[in-house]
Amino acid sequence: MSRGPLSKEQHEPELSKTVELTEIDGCVPGGILRYLDGYDHEDKEIRTCLGDIYVICNALMDYANLLEGVIEEWGLTGFHAANYELHAARCRKISKKYADAIGYDYEKAMEKCQKRRGRRDDDVGQDALTALARRSNQPPKESAEDKKEEDSSETDE
Repeated sequence: MSRGPLSKEQHEPELSKTVELTEIDGCVPGGILRYLDGYDHEDKEIRTCLGDIYVICNALMDYANLLEGVIEEWGLTGFHAANYELHAARCRKISKKYADAIGYDYEKAMEKCQKRRGRRDDDVGQDALTALARRSNQPPKESAEDKKEEDSSETDE
């Protein structure tokens, strides 16, 4: 089965949302992940920070969204579609478990991020031609020197 490339237009906007969330929230020190090693049955721990757990939650949710998105795009059916759906559900379950443990709400954070993005007029990720077109449609800003020249020409008359 041949799979086409993942389209940037479809997936990039979804991925950039959570990257921005992580950059906004930053890192707060002090998190510890503890787990039971399956081989020697010993307790192990990974010292991390709250920001890293945000990243883990966001990455798992993004991956789940990608998996579900490509099922239709690639025309997956039967076993392959079910396999992707199961992996997406597992990613969401793990993300929810970590998010609940730290009091993080992915959906609420996404809404907050959308509101912030809505307030901004200048999108850093936009392509150069779009940015140029937007700027060329805006009236030029007057500099302090231009205002002084206008004021002096009005007084001369």
